[in-house]
Amino acid sequence: MARIASYRDLGCLVTGASSGIGADTARLLAREGARLVLTARREDRLLALAEECRELGAIAAYGIVADLDDPAAPAHVVEMAENHLGHVDVLINNAGFAVPGLFASSDLERTLSMLRVNVCAAVELAHRLLPGMVKRRQGGILNVSSMAGHLPAPYQSAYAGTKAFLLNWSNGLHQEYKHSKVAITALCPGVTDTEFFDAAGYPQGGSIMKLSAPCGPVAELGVRALAQGKMEAVPGPLNKLLLFLPRFLPHTWVASASRRVMGGRPKPERRSR
Repeated sequence: MARIASYRDLGCLVTGASSGIGADTARLLAREGARLVLTARREDRLLALAEECRELGAIAAYGIVADLDDPAAPAHVVEMAENHLGHVDVLINNAGFAVPGLFASSDLERTLSMLRVNVCAAVELAHRLLPGMVKRRQGGILNVSSMAGHLPAPYQSAYAGTKAFLLNWSNGLHQEYKHSKVAITALCPGVTDTEFFDAAGYPQGGSIMKLSAPCGPVAELGVRALAQGKMEAVPGPLNKLLLFLPRFLPHTWVASASRRVMGGRPKPERRSR
């Protein structure tokens, strides 16, 4: 099974790096002496994080301001990352956002934008970078999916669909390249203490937010799982239990319970990243 013995001196590209799991992943890789390219839309946060990563021990850290909703952005990000790093050994596909609310009343263009960021950009980045990893016989791809990729998510149905795609696509790639030296892992967080849920309209005191986990340990699990060549990583005993219980419960019951938990979301007004 593919393994990454050390991230030291590996060229790593992290998307959605300005906050949350992406930012903590960048910090972890920096402490291990990686060479980093970080990309996100918010320039001030991005440049501040790149400086922080250099102070934490990154051999190099660069920021690339890009909006992965732009169809030209993935190719631009790859070109700039390779200019900075020589080549990219590790891709962290973390960028993404949700469009909550009733699907039929949601804004269609925002939903299509979500598909471009969550799915199309991740696929294009991997397609452009994976051949080099295979040729060099090192590196890997961490795809940040979600528990929503495993379980129904009413009022975030299209978002859950993007995460289900990432999960199944990533698992399939893992099997395709299982006997290579390239690791491909899906990280499936549950409710995590990031800006994601605030931007998606969940009140800080809401019942679902009481289940949130700190994003640092979630990021660390993803980085370690990729290094170990695991196909999938699910953080926390509660999330593991949530995956186990549906084996013994009717799928309609699980979907109905999810609807009650996820219901009552306000109309979407802004992107999370």
